[in-house]
Amino acid sequence: MNKKFPQSEDMNKILSEFFELIKKDSDMPELSASSQKELWNRINNENKSNKRRSMRLFVWSGSIAASICLLVVAGWYILLSDQSQSVIADYHSIMHSFESVDKTTDNVHIVLSNNRKIHIEGQEAQIDYDEEGMVNINNREKMDVNEGVEDDTHVYNQLVVPAGKRSMLTFNDGTRVWINSGSKLVYPVSFEKNKREIFVEGEIYLDVASDLDRPFYVQTGTYGVKVTGTQFNVSAYADQSNFQVVLVSGEVEVSRKNHPKEILKPNQLYSCNEENNDCSIIKVDVMDFIAWKDGYFPFYSQDLGTILSKLSKYYDVQINWNENIRELSCSGKLDLKDDIHEVLSALEKTAPVVIRKTSESEYTVIVKP
Repeated sequence: MNKKFPQSEDMNKILSEFFELIKKDSDMPELSASSQKELWNRINNENKSNKRRSMRLFVWSGSIAASICLLVVAGWYILLSDQSQSVIADYHSIMHSFESVDKTTDNVHIVLSNNRKIHIEGQEAQIDYDEEGMVNINNREKMDVNEGVEDDTHVYNQLVVPAGKRSMLTFNDGTRVWINSGSKLVYPVSFEKNKREIFVEGEIYLDVASDLDRPFYVQTGTYGVKVTGTQFNVSAYADQSNFQVVLVSGEVEVSRKNHPKEILKPNQLYSCNEENNDCSIIKVDVMDFIAWKDGYFPFYSQDLGTILSKLSKYYDVQINWNENIRELSCSGKLDLKDDIHEVLSALEKTAPVVIRKTSESEYTVIVKP
């Protein structure tokens, strides 16, 4: 036989409020402290005002309230976890929605939503979108790359920058993005009304046009960076475990799954190594991290091994050297507009080394006796 426990109208109202909380979406992850206090006070007052109820009723009321609390917490956790997973899933599905990168060309190219490719010759490519969605490439005749697109906020283009090349893209809101060697940038044909969002694999520098009503999001496979208007650098190469954000001006918010958000101030570097989960925020000279966008690589009393590693990555060539190379340090500036042979020749004049080309894409560095 089912037992019915007496409940006042106030208790019914309180329980209804709990159930309403369960129904709320995950955009409100928790009650404010004052709201929690008020709600629990009402529950306690209700229990005190009904002293004639049996102890069984009191225990039952407390149990059901505790159970509901657990449901609320669990529900919020699941919803927030699903949201985080959804962001990551969206990143990978969007990045993989394009055909594999064409390895037969060393040109910068745009891959449209229908997988049609537009190749751009030269060491650097400049791409400018206007308010009508027309694109101007290297200050030449404008092109309509979005012809036939209806819902342009959910249609994406991909910009592929191969090794040894760079590109600069200007969106129709005025935001400018510099894309470094060996990087891919996926962006919508048109930004949504309430946000601007791009997806990157590699390294980019951004000068984001201020728009308080539409924050700007940079998504990588694991991290997200949110801004409204600022200048910063993001490095997130797929084949490197280290993720970096360097802030030049303004303020950025760096988020990572299951970690607290970090707020950066100008001249700060946020760095996190995925292999050992070592994350830190330190003060830096930002020019050491963003000079690549202007076409040069500066180094000040830096060990030669680090310099060679960066050149190997930038030009996608193999450079071999012995560990004694790291005992050498040098200062200077290399012009990234030059090809790898010219850059290594310049380095050979700066440091006491001999550099030999052993194959089409392989070099060996030897310390002079």
